[in-house]
Amino acid sequence: MEKDYQFETLAIHAGQRPDPGTGAVMTPIFQTSTFKQQAVGIHQGYEYARTSNPTRSALEACLATLEGGAHGFAFASGMAAADLVLKLLEPGDQILTMTDLYGGTYRLFENVYSQLGIETKYLGAGDFNGIAEEISPSTRLLWLETPSNPYLQLLDLERVADAVSEFDPRPLICVDNTFATPYLQQPLALGADIVLHSTTKYLGGHSDVIGGALIVDDDHLAEKFGFLQNAIGGIQGPMDSFLILRG
Repeated sequence: MEKDYQFETLAIHAGQRPDPGTGAVMTPIFQTSTFKQQAVGIHQGYEYARTSNPTRSALEACLATLEGGAHGFAFASGMAAADLVLKLLEPGDQILTMTDLYGGTYRLFENVYSQLGIETKYLGAGDFNGIAEEISPSTRLLWLETPSNPYLQLLDLERVADAVSEFDPRPLICVDNTFATPYLQQPLALGADIVLHSTTKYLGGHSDVIGGALIVDDDHLAEKFGFLQNAIGGIQGPMDSFLILRG
């Protein structure tokens, strides 16, 4: 039913069911760390708030729906979300990305993951027109921004996705969609595998909350992200989840 709604309606309803206990139309702030279990491993879908929380679940479902994806994951910051994507890589792997790149992402690539044996190759926006020639056997991830931060350079995401589709193994494509938002661009529909957001910016909308998100359509990727999100623990808290839902 949600798929029939327009964007504005999805933004305030997707993933946000009326509270069964009270009928409240706004998802409550479930400010709790633990949930009652009937017995060991028998519960009502929630057991520990690092693993899942109803307020965060509502946000994750809403963001996934807005991006046209099946699975959403909310984090304490955009950089926490970015770091989790890089956990998919191994020493010797290569990232292809843009010279015009958010500074925090550049810092993560160069000052953290380069020390772990992960190489990053930087290309100008125009170089992505011939991206197939830039891919090496070690290329595992294309990290793209469009519009880019800070110079607002644009890429043809569908063209990039088509150019790498025949490679085996095919590099994953992660698109930072913070600037465009799903209102203007849905990268998954254009061939991306992963959509990243700093929800601090336009999705939060009020400059009063820090957050990040990942959205995917692939069940296998979602399983990996769910495991890593729980194992590492850089999750979005319930109050911040509520604020981003409001935004």
